[in-house]
Amino acid sequence: MITLINCFEVPAEREEDFFRGFQKVNAYMRAKNGYVSHKMHRSLAPDARFRFVNVVQWASREACEAAHDAGFRELIAQPGLANISSTPALYEVVHEAAAVTSRIACQRLKLDPS
Repeated sequence: MITLINCFEVPAEREEDFFRGFQKVNAYMRAKNGYVSHKMHRSLAPDARFRFVNVVQWASREACEAAHDAGFRELIAQPGLANISSTPALYEVVHEAAAVTSRIACQRLKLDPS
């Protein structure tokens, strides 16, 4: 499993058009082999450089690369997405953690559950 993280610079006046275009691209990508899931994040700060950050899980690097085909390129050239600056990169997980919520788990780990 790999993760594609794509940061988008979207001017405030183009946010609605961008998101409509993104939904079309997402529908296309969800049908591709190897697509697992995604989460699109929007900054809480309206003046953030990267107003939107998309985090996409793919089964493999090859599946991700194959999905970014001519149909994808056609979609991102449409109004709403054209001329939006993005910074995509592939990542692998090197550390993961979750909250310890049960009293028993805390006792096993010798943590104070309060």
